[in-house]
Amino acid sequence: MTIPPPMLVRFQGSDATTANALQAVQEFAERAGLPDAMRSDLLVVTDEIVSNLLKYGGLPRERVELEVRASIEQGALTLQFADNGRPFDPLSAPPPALELPVKQRPIGGLGIHLVRSLTDKQRYARSDGRNVLVLTRAVGL
Repeated sequence: MTIPPPMLVRFQGSDATTANALQAVQEFAERAGLPDAMRSDLLVVTDEIVSNLLKYGGLPRERVELEVRASIEQGALTLQFADNGRPFDPLSAPPPALELPVKQRPIGGLGIHLVRSLTDKQRYARSDGRNVLVLTRAVGL
């Protein structure tokens, strides 16, 4: 594994797609030489976060602004997603009722549960009219 320079990509309008965000994170993970399993986990996390913004962010596509940052410092990989969608703290969602049969479970909540299970720490803030979600995961150095 190597420590690549931090990544910052910004997407606006029709360029703010899940595919573009996934490509950026994939390229960062490849430059870092992360193990395949960790790369896959990061792509699942990115897919979940970005697709939820695009589906539920409350903006027409031409007004969407998305910023994705990635860095590795002090043995931790940090992914940060910032967007101009309506205020939404995904970490405030209650955990899904996994003990219930599927047909009895309320809809929603599985995605953020998956994000939490694939990262070690999660932090949300609303800053300057933007949602900022910071996710970290330990990496072996």
